[in-house]
Amino acid sequence: MILTSDTRARLGDLLREYESTYAVPIHVEQLQLTQRVFTEGAVEVERAFLGVEVSVAAPDNEPQRWLLSLDFDEDARNLLGEGAQEADLRTAALIVSANIDEWWRCKDHEAATAAMGRRLS
Repeated sequence: MILTSDTRARLGDLLREYESTYAVPIHVEQLQLTQRVFTEGAVEVERAFLGVEVSVAAPDNEPQRWLLSLDFDEDARNLLGEGAQEADLRTAALIVSANIDEWWRCKDHEAATAAMGRRLS
């Protein structure tokens, strides 16, 4: 599955609408949908991940850039696939923004949540 440039741009616009709801100023810079293959038992499984590059302006800290990798397999095919409707994109934006907010709030306390992000600067 490919995230078209139109879908990526619209999803980015919708995600920017959520920026004021985060605990700290977080701005979505880039989005990329990738496929990864995992071995589960004797079976290879392909999963979709949404890469979200964000900049964070936490108070009293230097600005930071992070790359979040969100497991989006179940939702990606339905919400971001070819022919995605506005309602699908709004749902995808809500899911992604909730994941961004949860990641920021929990990354210092939960290892699994922290693993979703990799600091770039």
